[in-house]
Amino acid sequence: MKLLACLCALGLSLCAQAEPLTVSKNVDMHQALDDISLAAADHELVLVKMQPIDHALEKRGFENPHVRILFIGSESAVRWAEATEPRLLNLLPLRLTLIQRGGSMTVMSDDFEPWLKEFPDAPAHLMILAWQAELKSMLDDFMHQ
Repeated sequence: MKLLACLCALGLSLCAQAEPLTVSKNVDMHQALDDISLAAADHELVLVKMQPIDHALEKRGFENPHVRILFIGSESAVRWAEATEPRLLNLLPLRLTLIQRGGSMTVMSDDFEPWLKEFPDAPAHLMILAWQAELKSMLDDFMHQ
């Protein structure tokens, strides 16, 4: 519970954004996946699933867009959502989109703003802010690896 309170405090310090969290780094897809996995583990998050969008498109004759969708989460986030506001389970696991263009990798989260508007009151609003802050911190760690 103290961890949730700390995350909520972090979330309150994060300004609501009208766009997804986005970072870019000069690495290839394989290195980006390794770096994200390490950054996630440092925040007690795990890579739940990786969905390679590009392979499916190539099979259908389209150009390879070099896109992956990662699903990351934690058991504690699921428990908090179940106890606080079960509708928040729709946000979990958290999603990251990886897009490779040349030598640069862009990692982008979902946009939290619609969810913050949907849940304007505590404690659900604070939980979303905490998840957003945790994801921001994880992406900062990714950038510094």
